[in-house]
Amino acid sequence: MNIGVVEIKSPAVMAPIAGMTDQPYRRIVMEYGAGLVTTELLSANALVRDSAKTFSMFPADNEPRPVAVQLFGGDREVMRDACAIVDQHANCDIIDLNFGCPVKKVTRCGAGAALLKDVENAGKLVEAVVGAVKKPVTVKIRAGWDFSSVNALDMAMAIEQAGAVAVAVHARTASQMYSGEADWGVIAKVADALKIPVIGNGDIDTPEKALQRLSASGCKFIMIGRGALGAPWIFRQINQLSATGHYAKPGLDEISSTILRHLKDMVALYGDVSGIKRMRAHFGYYARGFRLASQFRREINAEPRLEGLERLIREYFSVESGAAA
Repeated sequence: MNIGVVEIKSPAVMAPIAGMTDQPYRRIVMEYGAGLVTTELLSANALVRDSAKTFSMFPADNEPRPVAVQLFGGDREVMRDACAIVDQHANCDIIDLNFGCPVKKVTRCGAGAALLKDVENAGKLVEAVVGAVKKPVTVKIRAGWDFSSVNALDMAMAIEQAGAVAVAVHARTASQMYSGEADWGVIAKVADALKIPVIGNGDIDTPEKALQRLSASGCKFIMIGRGALGAPWIFRQINQLSATGHYAKPGLDEISSTILRHLKDMVALYGDVSGIKRMRAHFGYYARGFRLASQFRREINAEPRLEGLERLIREYFSVESGAAA
């Protein structure tokens, strides 16, 4: 399977999530079998202003591939110039444009999901970027701005016409944010109409659901976001289920070692204070579904030291292992 000229070895790919899909977590999900990962949302405005912080969010030279860099912005020329910078300087395989983020600080500047309001303008923006870069360009959209303006099909067709090599569709409107259910009927209509690959996104949190959505929608790929937080092994499970009809659940030792490795990598990249602070967002997801999850989160969030966190993680999963025996 390919997205443009880029080979994608699994139909299950990881969604970009602000504050979560940084280099350490991208590396982990790729090792668990994700077909593609994407950076956190990068500001086109910040890139053209030569923001060191934004440049630091580019993929590392030794990072597993393929990886996409995702940008947001509402100005056509700024997006074109920012994508040209990524094309020349980022160690990535794909440039992804975000037309789907519903967060107000993004949409109020005409970026993200605000671009869904004007199909013609969005198409011209994609065309400008495609003409300025050599790397393949993909676009992530939503079903529409709100229920009165569901226009994913028109938007996706304009994006294809503008030269993008794939489009990802989150099957909620921007006004829904992340509430309600994703309407995969919208995705199926887009997949049926387009020649380029369509990536379906929304409410995938089990391997069974992933393959069911993939089959029923006609998508070439499925994108997993919140369902993969704290559960990077879902990609391995999807690949196992697709290949054999069965999949294995991770043992407690594997979960514990994955968390410890993730924590170690975060501290190595960001330093103790920042690494631990960023890791706290992941701890709650890793603990989901366990007996003493609330106690674990409370104690983890109160511990400022790396050694203390490592001890709590080992103790917690040792207790869980004893309870499961």
